[in-house]
Amino acid sequence: MSVLGVFGQNLRKLCTSRPSIAAVCRDLDINRVQFNRYMSGHSFPKPNVLEKICNYFQVDARIILEELNDEQMELVHNGKNARSAGTEGSYLHNAVEYFERGISLGVAQYEIPDGIHCLWRNSFMDTRTAVSNLILIKTINGSRVFKSFDRPTSARRLVGKNNFNPREHRGVILSTADGFTMIGVSPHPSWYINMTYLGRAYFSDSILTGFSIVSRNEYVGRRRASRCAFELLPQQPADILPMARQAGVRRPLSDVPDIIRELIEQPFS
Repeated sequence: MSVLGVFGQNLRKLCTSRPSIAAVCRDLDINRVQFNRYMSGHSFPKPNVLEKICNYFQVDARIILEELNDEQMELVHNGKNARSAGTEGSYLHNAVEYFERGISLGVAQYEIPDGIHCLWRNSFMDTRTAVSNLILIKTINGSRVFKSFDRPTSARRLVGKNNFNPREHRGVILSTADGFTMIGVSPHPSWYINMTYLGRAYFSDSILTGFSIVSRNEYVGRRRASRCAFELLPQQPADILPMARQAGVRRPLSDVPDIIRELIEQPFS
């Protein structure tokens, strides 16, 4: 499901906690036609409107990226704050117990806080372009995990697969001696693993820098490693929405913020 689709689905769920959609529109002072566009997944609200929606239902901006679960919806229906709710199971539990051996792999909130952040990297297909993806980081039973999405590429659209669903990546964040490692898994049909190493940038407290590697077979003209930069975003709709609209879209390096471009355009050796 696309980012727009996730948001639309969440909005439809949230509206079931109110007497009617018309009542929601009146309470929020939002035009019904425009609100229908949000619910159908055809449009994002402006940052101030998203903030109003989040405050009204007592949820946070993660509703643009992550599907609301039963626990969160129960809180919403009971008029309670659902901003910090959400739990999921864990995978590879036995394997982790085998190799962890008492080593401290946890990542503290002050190092990488929960929330929606942005990973920038050079495109694996064209070194003259860059890609940014929103990554949702959360804590489940003390473990730091993440979720991100890929949009359909222009190549898929060219071959007529307009309804191709974006890939959803899930993974874990681990602490290393001098930084952090994100290990993610893409589901069927791709079934590949990606690894991203991140270390502190000496000039910024809000940017981590490193490299990304994807575990796929080699192809002519396709790289499997790239420089990357991880931007810790302020958790406000005004900061997150512009990034959401560009998530997964390849763009010329000239359109990338200067500080990010200088980090990711360095040759990978």
